[in-house]
Amino acid sequence: MGKSNVVFWENQGPDDIIYAYEHDDLRTLTSVTVPEHAVAIFARDGQLSGVLEPGRHMVTSANIPWLTKLYNLALGYKETPFKVQIIFVSLKMFNGKWGIRGMIKAAPGYEVPITLMSNGDFQFRISDVPVFYTQVLGGLASYSTGDVNAFMKGFINEQITQQLTKQYYMDVYNNLEKASTTTKVMVEQYFQQRGIELLSLKINEVRTTDEDQKKIFEYLQFSSANGEAFKRYEVMDRMADAIGASDGGAAMGTGMLLFPQMYQQLQQQPLYGVQGQPQAAQQAPKVLCPYCGSPNDFPYKFCSNCGKPSPQMQPQGAPVQTQQPAQPAALGEPPKFNSCPYCGQNISGLPKTPKFCPYCSEQLY
Repeated sequence: MGKSNVVFWENQGPDDIIYAYEHDDLRTLTSVTVPEHAVAIFARDGQLSGVLEPGRHMVTSANIPWLTKLYNLALGYKETPFKVQIIFVSLKMFNGKWGIRGMIKAAPGYEVPITLMSNGDFQFRISDVPVFYTQVLGGLASYSTGDVNAFMKGFINEQITQQLTKQYYMDVYNNLEKASTTTKVMVEQYFQQRGIELLSLKINEVRTTDEDQKKIFEYLQFSSANGEAFKRYEVMDRMADAIGASDGGAAMGTGMLLFPQMYQQLQQQPLYGVQGQPQAAQQAPKVLCPYCGSPNDFPYKFCSNCGKPSPQMQPQGAPVQTQQPAQPAALGEPPKFNSCPYCGQNISGLPKTPKFCPYCSEQLY
C-alpha cells in the first residue's frame, strides 16, 4: 500500500507519453494532481472507470461520482484502501521517426516489383483517451512511454508500407511532398480508430538497390518518346566505330549493307521535340563506296566517283571486291550539269558534278 495520499506524475519529461502510478491501493481523501495538457485514467480490472481532467482532485465519491461503485467494492471503514489503477496520459504533440523496407512497383508499364527503402518523420497526439486506452493501452504488456513508442513505430511502419506499396516508385521518388500528403490521407483513418491524431507525415527519402535503379533508368530511357530512336543511334554509332576499325573490304562491304537498313528502320520512327512537334528532317547520311571508298548520299545506285554499283544493286551473296581509291580527277573544273544528259535525273543538288552519274553510271566527264 502506498504511504502517501498524494498522487501526481513524478519526473514528467518532455517526451513522456504515459505514466502509470506505481500503487493501485488508494485511500479515500487521496489527492490526485493532473498536470496541464494531460489526463488521468482510472481503471479497475482492465476496465476504464473514468477520466480526470487537468487540476487537483480529491478522491471521494462526492467529488468524483463515478468512484461510488469502486467504494462499494471496498470493505471496512472510511480509510479502507480500494484497488484502482491510475494512468496519466499526455495530450501534447509528439515527434516520431519511421523507416521501412519492402517491395514496390517501379513505374507505370513496368510492373515488376523492386526493393523499396524509405524513411521519414511523423507527429501525433492522443485525441480520444477512452479509445486510446481500450485499443492501444489494453493490449500492452505494461504501461510505459517505451511501450507506446514501440507500438507507434511498428504500427506506422506497417501502415506506410501497405500504402506506399500501392503507389509507383518513380511517382514517389519524383514528388516526395505529394507522396507524403497522399500517404498521410490514406493512413490517418487507422490512427483515428485507435484514438490517435496523425498531425503530419513526411517522407524524407526513398531509394532502391543499385541494380534496380539501373534497370529503372534503362526502362525509362528506352520507353520515352525518343528513347527507341536514341537506342538505335547508339547501335549505329557502335557499328560505325567497329566498321572503321576493321581491316579489309569485306567488313566494309557488310557494314554498308547493314548501315542503310538500320537507317531506314530508324527513319520509320519520327522524333519529337519538347513541344511534341516532329523535328526537322535530318541530313541524308553518307555511305562509303566499298570499291573506292568515296562517300555517296544514301541511297545510291552507282558510285559517283568510280561508277561501280552499290551493294544493294548486286545479287544477294555476291562477294564484294574492293580496290584502291581512284585518283583525283585532272585539274580543272568539271562541267556543271543540272541533270544527267543520259538518263535525265536531277543532279543539281550535288555539291559538284560527279564523274559518273549515280543513277545510270554513265561517265559525265
